[in-house]
Amino acid sequence: MKRLLVAAAALAATVAAAMPSAAQLNVQRRADLAKAVVLEPGQGAILVGFRRPDAMSAGKSGALSFLRYDPVARDMVLQPRGARRAGDRATYTVTVTSADRRLDMDYALMIVSEGDYVLAGATPGPTKIVDNTFCLGAPTFRVNAGEIVYFGDVTPYLAVKLVDGSRTSAMAWSSHPDDARDALAGHPALAEAFRPAAIRNEATFACAGQTMLAYAVPGAPDLEDAPAPAAPAE
Repeated sequence: MKRLLVAAAALAATVAAAMPSAAQLNVQRRADLAKAVVLEPGQGAILVGFRRPDAMSAGKSGALSFLRYDPVARDMVLQPRGARRAGDRATYTVTVTSADRRLDMDYALMIVSEGDYVLAGATPGPTKIVDNTFCLGAPTFRVNAGEIVYFGDVTPYLAVKLVDGSRTSAMAWSSHPDDARDALAGHPALAEAFRPAAIRNEATFACAGQTMLAYAVPGAPDLEDAPAPAAPAE
C-alpha cells in the first residue's frame, strides 16, 4: 500500500510539472522556474527583476503592480462583473513582490494573458504592498501570446538620505536584458521567446488612491508620440 501511495504521489508530481502554467484574472504568484513552465495558447509572461546593486538597496523588499490597459481609450480595463463565472481568461491585475531580500538579483516571471499592460504602482518596503498609483502618467507595453516580455529591473530604496538632508523612497528602473535572459537559461523555450518590452510613457488612467503620482522609464517615448506595437497577425 505504501509503495502504491508513493508511486501515485510521484505520478501526480510529474503530471503537475508538465502542466501549462495558468494565467488568472488576478495574478499574484510567480511561475516556478525550478519546474517546467509551459504557456497555454493566448498566454505570455511579464519578467521583472529586483536588483540590489548597492548598500542602500541591500536587504530591501518591494512590490509593483500592473493593470490591463487600453491604449486607445487611455484607461485601465476593469475586470467585468461575473468574469470568472463567464469563463473570462483575460488577466486584469498583476501584483509582483520580491522574494528573498538577501539576494543581489531576484527575477519574477508572471504568466498573463496577451494584451496591453500599464505599471499601476510600485512601493519599496517590507510590507510588500503597493500603496500608490501612477495614474498621472506611467509606462505601458504589450505582451503578445508566446512572448516573455522583460519589463526591466527595479531597485528598492527605502528612506534614503539625500545630499540636502531630506529622505526619500523609490523603486528605480533599469534595464539589463542580457542578465534577464540568462535567468531563463534553464528554460530554452522561454529564453527563445524573450524580448525587452517596447515601453511607452505617459499612459494615464482613472485615479483612485491617496498617493497619486507619475512614473517614467528613462529614454522611452511617450504614448502619444510612439506608434503602437502591432499584435501578431492571426
